Amino acid sequence: MTTLLGLVGALGLATTAHAQLAHDRVLRISLPHVNSFYLQPVGEPGAKVNTGFWGLGVGMLFRHSQSQYVGVNVSVGFDIPAPVPAPIDFEGEHELMRSYALDLTNRHTWGRYSLGYGLSWSSLEWELENWDDPIPPARAPTTVRSSSVGLSIPFGYTLNDRFALGLIYRPSVYRTGRDAGFVYEHVISLEIAWYVRLP
Repeated sequence: MTTLLGLVGALGLATTAHAQLAHDRVLRISLPHVNSFYLQPVGEPGAKVNTGFWGLGVGMLFRHSQSQYVGVNVSVGFDIPAPVPAPIDFEGEHELMRSYALDLTNRHTWGRYSLGYGLSWSSLEWELENWDDPIPPARAPTTVRSSSVGLSIPFGYTLNDRFALGLIYRPSVYRTGRDAGFVYEHVISLEIAWYVRLP
């Protein structure tokens, strides 16, 4: 029993009396595992909606008051159909979505909970592919990319001083580049994050 408790503590899964972040600089590594996309690719007749899995994020948190942190984070999210590593046999026409984001946020903490707000720059991609289909596709494969600015609204629940669960709502409101204008798109991600305290 003692060995089991020691293993749980080593993994950082035991609850702590002081769950909120309590360090001036924290490296934050996250896995945005579930990603929900709402995209409006340029030239497409309607919105593209899908939910899938896998992603990676890396960022830093800097405490500037007793319960507030400013954070910068870069991340990538996908809509891969399989939630666990597994071979996927695509056949026929298939749509793929990806997001690349840079976020600058301010986060407030209350005990185990945190809520943030800030700005986000996103590069969003929608891709149409056709694999191993004996019937000629109705349209050629294509990839549509766009860059947008918008908001980043992260919500978190700290499990202990090492791990947290998070939900990030990232609405894009203004598309930049050749097709500049106000266009609403979003990516919503569920993630697990690992905190590494820095000296």
